[in-house]
Amino acid sequence: MSEVWSSPGTWTHEQWLVASILGFIVLAVIVVAYRLARILRSVNSKRELPNLRPGRRPRR
Repeated sequence: MSEVWSSPGTWTHEQWLVASILGFIVLAVIVVAYRLARILRSVNSKRELPNLRPGRRPRR
């Protein structure tokens, strides 16, 4: 089995298709995990308070 993985020049079209699908799945899992970690980190961080001072224009 290691001989097959070490020489991709002898792969068939089906083997390339399986390898590319597996690579896409692994990449998608990594991206989703990264995005989920960023969302969870932003939820746990303290939010800034909005600046609620009145506008500069006089009221009518």
